Amino acid sequence: MQISPKVDSVTSFLSLVFNRESPKHIRCYRGQSSKSWALKPSVMRGLRKDAEKQIFSELMTEAPGEFSGDRLMFDKLVRAQHYGLPTRLLDVSLNPLVALYFACDEKEHHETDGVVQLLDFTDERVRFADSDTVSLICNLARLSDLEKNEIVQFIKNNTPFAESDKVKFRMLEAMKRLTQFIRAEKPYFTDNANHGDLLKYFFVHPAKNNRRVIAQSGAFVAAGLLKYEAAGKNGKGFALSRIVIPASAKKTILEQLDVLNINSRTMFPEVEFASRYIKRKWEMREKS
Repeated sequence: MQISPKVDSVTSFLSLVFNRESPKHIRCYRGQSSKSWALKPSVMRGLRKDAEKQIFSELMTEAPGEFSGDRLMFDKLVRAQHYGLPTRLLDVSLNPLVALYFACDEKEHHETDGVVQLLDFTDERVRFADSDTVSLICNLARLSDLEKNEIVQFIKNNTPFAESDKVKFRMLEAMKRLTQFIRAEKPYFTDNANHGDLLKYFFVHPAKNNRRVIAQSGAFVAAGLLKYEAAGKNGKGFALSRIVIPASAKKTILEQLDVLNINSRTMFPEVEFASRYIKRKWEMREKS
């Protein structure tokens, strides 16, 4: 079993990052407050049956104006996630210090070892937000669990795919519905979906139209109909490694990151977060 290195400062963390072998194509980072947490999207964490479809539909009903400018389903999921809704997107950053901040920030986990996950993607698993593959995966959020299971079972029962299987696959009721949803955002989309893409992870470059994404050097991992406990293993399209952040080092690391202007004010550009940061800073000064 591979031993994950530990760090006790920003300097030692960066030393580990710089001394790693360069990625073949792209490397991104994800900070988690607990090293025991699985690497999987929030929608896969303890929600009820059919939750993904229902919670997205409910949010669209409650706040349609907030999403009126988002043409792509990917953009809708990004916005929904930043409003706190669980989605099948996994937040990552291209800046390792941003990931380090998120591994240390949550006060309720300051007594728990955190971790920064390093994900190295190959070029064939990298897409942009307007990719048809990304639309295919993101619109899975509109399907019921029964429909998603229909797709998975067909793929499992017909591997390897013959030409005749591809035709049958496109004729599945679940695939017809999925294609219909994609055509609502892309009228030119054909029903020639690659079934294999529905069982893969993809790194996605988002459009720079979201203040928080820009502030956090953000990107996303979009995953299809997968079991997420296998992330980074068994040829899933990226290599995964970890750097452990001991609980005893979190406070010091946060102070050092603040000197580098990486804090809640800069990570979350909304006014309420700036206000919270300023209040906390002056409370600390008063106590000292």
